[in-house]
Amino acid sequence: MALELIELYPSPWSERVRWVLDVKGVPYARRAYQPIAGEAELRRTTGIATAPVLLADGDVVGDSDAAVDWLEARHPTPALLPSDPGLCAAVRAFEVAATEALAPFARLGFIGRMKAMDLQPLADHFATKYGWSPEVEARGERVLRVLLAELAAAVAARPYLVGDGFTRADVTVAAMLGAPLGLPPDELFVLEPPMRAMFGLPLAEEPAFAPLRRWRDELYRRHRGRRVEPA
Repeated sequence: MALELIELYPSPWSERVRWVLDVKGVPYARRAYQPIAGEAELRRTTGIATAPVLLADGDVVGDSDAAVDWLEARHPTPALLPSDPGLCAAVRAFEVAATEALAPFARLGFIGRMKAMDLQPLADHFATKYGWSPEVEARGERVLRVLLAELAAAVAARPYLVGDGFTRADVTVAAMLGAPLGLPPDELFVLEPPMRAMFGLPLAEEPAFAPLRRWRDELYRRHRGRRVEPA
C-alpha cells in the first residue's frame, strides 16, 4: 500500500505523524502543503483544510489523530499504545492535551506575533481561521503556562510520560512542544534560522521550562531515529 503524507514541514502535527511512520518503519512519500495557496485544493480533494493529511493508495486516511490510529491498527509493532486500558487512556489524555491545548494555544501566540509584525496576508488569514483575538491569546497563554509547568514536573520524575516505555504520549507531547518552546536544535531538526525564529513563545526562555526542553531533545536523540529534514 502506497502511503503519502501531505505535510507542512515545521508543523508539530505533521512531525507527529512523520515520527510515528518512522518509528514503525513504514515507507511513505512526502508532499509539501502551501498555506493559503493550497488550502482550497486540499479541502476539495481531501475534505480536510489543514496539514497533515495521510493518504493510502490515494484514499484519505485522515488528519494526525486519525492517521496515528490507522497506523497503530495496521502496523502494531513496535506498539506505541499500551495494552493496559488504564495506561492507554492516560496516553490518549496526554495526546488530547497536547494536540487540542498545548500547540493550539501556542499557535495563538504565533498569530499575535504575526499581527504585531504585520505579516500579511498570513496574519489575518490565520487569525480568522483559528479565532484569534488579543483576549483569546491571553487566555490561552494562562492555560499554557499551567500545562507546561505540570508537564515539566511530570518529566522531572520519570523519562516517559506513561508507564516505563516510549509511547504515543511522548511522541505527541514532544512534537507539540515545538510550538511553545521552539523546535529542537538543528542537529535534530533542520530549519532555516528565519523560520526557526518564528517558533517558540517568549516564555520558552524561562528557566522553569528548561527541563521540559531538555527532556524533549533527549527523547529525539533516543527515539526519533534520524535527523528530521525537509523532503
